[in-house]
Amino acid sequence: MTMSGTDKGLADFAAVLLDMDGVVLDSMVQHAACWREVMAAEGFDASLEFILQNEGCLGFEVLAELADGVGRLAMADAAALRAAMERMLAAQRRMFIERCAADVRPFPAAVELIEWLGREGVPTALVTSSRLEVVRGALGAELAGQFACIVSADEVARHKPHPEPYLRAAAKLGLGPSSCLVIENAPAGIRSAQAAGATCYAVGSTLAAHHLAMAHRVFADLAQLTRHLRGRD
Repeated sequence: MTMSGTDKGLADFAAVLLDMDGVVLDSMVQHAACWREVMAAEGFDASLEFILQNEGCLGFEVLAELADGVGRLAMADAAALRAAMERMLAAQRRMFIERCAADVRPFPAAVELIEWLGREGVPTALVTSSRLEVVRGALGAELAGQFACIVSADEVARHKPHPEPYLRAAAKLGLGPSSCLVIENAPAGIRSAQAAGATCYAVGSTLAAHHLAMAHRVFADLAQLTRHLRGRD
């Protein structure tokens, strides 16, 4: 996987803000399976690639695009689509908590990175489009306690790709977003981070490099990213 853009290392940042699913947790296969099941129940045939590309922003606009793609907009008005979206969001969250949350595990490289940043005195924040009940169920108290703050979907009015989640995290840390490094794995998160004014490094845990090219730098995985931050690449 190619790397491009900034060469900034750890010394250039006051904090590191991490996405949860696909960055800290190896959970996207489970999330995607739940999404495909609940969407199929509503008559939407969503591919795995579609779900991964739209990770973190499966809301009305994306649903409308999918409906248009399968010729359903002629049969469903905006109100019907919004109602379907709300049903699917609730069903996917419930299904993930009941079936998957207890079984997902953090990436070993994510644990190593978070622990190393703690030893270096660099605060970390978790910034996720998941609700807090999902975060608590999937992350566990020990790992959650290593973050200086957590920003979940419950405390922002506008979600990724809007900058509000990363702006909120920087504010909770008492920092300007330009002093923060964001680690993401999906286009919506990258756009959110960059719109907030943060530097964004992406990891190819779920998508090919060309889907992540808008990031300031793209790494094959968290281990490679960590080596860069340590000055060992």
